[in-house]
Amino acid sequence: METTLMPTGRILQAYATEARYETLRMLRSPGAAIPFLLLPVPIYLFFGVMLAAPATVKNPAVANYLFSGFLVFSVMTPALFGVGCTLAVERDAGFLKLKRALPAPGGAYLLAKMLTAVAFAALATLSVLAAGLLAGKLTLSAVQLAVIMAIMILGAIPFAAIGLLVGTYASGSAAPAFVNIVFLPMLYLSGLFIPLPKSLEKFTVIWPAFHLNQTALGAAGVTEFSFIPPLMSAAALVGVTVLFAGLAVRRLARVG
Repeated sequence: METTLMPTGRILQAYATEARYETLRMLRSPGAAIPFLLLPVPIYLFFGVMLAAPATVKNPAVANYLFSGFLVFSVMTPALFGVGCTLAVERDAGFLKLKRALPAPGGAYLLAKMLTAVAFAALATLSVLAAGLLAGKLTLSAVQLAVIMAIMILGAIPFAAIGLLVGTYASGSAAPAFVNIVFLPMLYLSGLFIPLPKSLEKFTVIWPAFHLNQTALGAAGVTEFSFIPPLMSAAALVGVTVLFAGLAVRRLARVG
């Protein structure tokens, strides 16, 4: 029997359609859209602006560091929870088995999850940017802000890869707990918001959140809080993406 390959244009259209409807599905789910898009702003204004006011008066550069740290927070949330939890729920419901029976590219479903995380990260970071500008505490130039924002949005990809791996192993009911086990320690131990004890500082390099923050700050030329070369941190993020996404694809191919 002769096999006819799908034209490249049709394949790209299938990927785009999958990503579009995945994004619409998330936007139409208030339980997902509201925490991902609305919560980062009040949290940033309360902790990063109001409570940090004495520290930013002594050193204005602290405001830039906290701004960058809360951008990482706003990126991590939709990538880890939005991808990991929804994938786990859909696996439990047999949705992936249905997908396999449809005439669609095999990777469209997973790529749509990751692109949706990037889209939500873009919306969340833009809202934090608007809050930071209105607060008037930032001393970054327009170019520096543009560089930081671009890197942060792309930085959703490695966290989406981690979410994929969690979603391929955990059940729908257990996935939020497993994501929190990763999410909450990473927020604190990455040193994004508060100084860590000396005994913990050396372990920040194991956390992707630390590397995303260092990549953005280093690429933007914020030298005061750049602790390692940005290319090194960027390489670590690429490694996280390849490793966790590869393990997730392998798991889905074997178990589904």
